[in-house]
Amino acid sequence: MPTTYQIVALSALDPEGTDTRDEPKLVFPDALKMAQGLKDQGKAFRVFADGEPSGDQLQALRDLGAVEVLPTI
Repeated sequence: MPTTYQIVALSALDPEGTDTRDEPKLVFPDALKMAQGLKDQGKAFRVFADGEPSGDQLQALRDLGAVEVLPTI
């Protein structure tokens, strides 16, 4: 089963970016697009990974500005 990601923007309602309830689980290419969109909007975001992400995938998300990448809670 592939690793899935939830990209959570930090906001006034969720300043820690930890509420994953309404966030879709995305495969890497879609997660990367979502992260790029948030970066383009100047928004900070946190990433939750469910599975075993590769080092390259983690680095790509960090390069886009992920505050941190955590295992799914």
